Amino acid sequence: MIGGMVKPIDVLKSFWKPLVAILGSIVVSALLLVAFGYPVGEAFQSLWEASFKNLRVFGNMLNKASPLLFTGVAVAIGNRGSVFNIGAEGQFLLGAVAATWVGITFTGLPGPVLMVLMILAGALAGAAWAFIPGILKAKLAISEVITTIMFNYIALQLVGFLVRTVLRDRTQAEPQSYAIAEQGYLPYLIDKTKLHPGFLFGCIVAILIFILLFKSYFGYEVRAVGFNNTASKYAGISVNKTVVMTMLISGALAGMGGAFELAGGSHYLYEKISAGYGYTAIAVSVLANNNPIGVIFSSMLFGFLDTGSTAMQRSIGVSSSFADIVQGIIIIFVAVAAASRGVAKKAPAVKAAKTEKKEGQ
Repeated sequence: MIGGMVKPIDVLKSFWKPLVAILGSIVVSALLLVAFGYPVGEAFQSLWEASFKNLRVFGNMLNKASPLLFTGVAVAIGNRGSVFNIGAEGQFLLGAVAATWVGITFTGLPGPVLMVLMILAGALAGAAWAFIPGILKAKLAISEVITTIMFNYIALQLVGFLVRTVLRDRTQAEPQSYAIAEQGYLPYLIDKTKLHPGFLFGCIVAILIFILLFKSYFGYEVRAVGFNNTASKYAGISVNKTVVMTMLISGALAGMGGAFELAGGSHYLYEKISAGYGYTAIAVSVLANNNPIGVIFSSMLFGFLDTGSTAMQRSIGVSSSFADIVQGIIIIFVAVAAASRGVAKKAPAVKAAKTEKKEGQ
């Protein structure tokens, strides 16, 4: 629905097909394990224990999910407004760059102030990186898919340039930046874990974006433009402004994810600080049906697969690439579910058109 209240039943309906997709992918994955001669029980047991056996591994799983949560919500709000932000990867990287610069420049600031400044800098950098694709789409109707992909490559090369030149720590063998000031390190939430506040803040952000989308007039405009931008224009909505604002918010969220990853994880910038989070975020968002609340759970699923794949490789010799295969299977099931949902929506309109044509004859 575009306007009005969001009913609980509508929320449940948006989740059941992704759940069926997950169950279907589990069955297919089990069949693949059997086909290749691996013990299914041991494989899934190691997968489970790698994420839920104790607080330490659970915290590690949430840390893996944290960047996917921010980038997933970024993609979700874009998709709701028909702004297909494929550039979350580049925006994530620029957020990490900005956070690094702040962390190694303002070393005299108190810890809480420095942390907040790093996160804000990451959000602003991500928004700035998304601004040009947004403007090009709004003013010149240039596909944001093309421009954001190109901006991803520019961001990746920019990170490589910076860690090899102006930001490089010459005391290290591998190209990397100087470490940020220690008071800028995000604290660990649970003893004997590396769980930092990133995932918790990501959950808060997801809830706020859900409220923005479904409980505010701006959210109504975003969804209206995503549903039909021509009708939205005739209804008095500034389509260009909504497109640009949606892109800015999406970029800011992805950039914030980069800043949290930098401040809570590595503490320095390097070329592979993103393990393709911006690209995986597309699958995370699609699995959640572009619902920010659903992204919380889908990001945890992908974090679970990431941490569990190493455990399966160690315990029974399954290649770590098997997790990528499972993710691909999930995406296929979700794509089929989305396609069937689209056909179901079009069916009444098609039937009505055929009836009208028949009556006219």
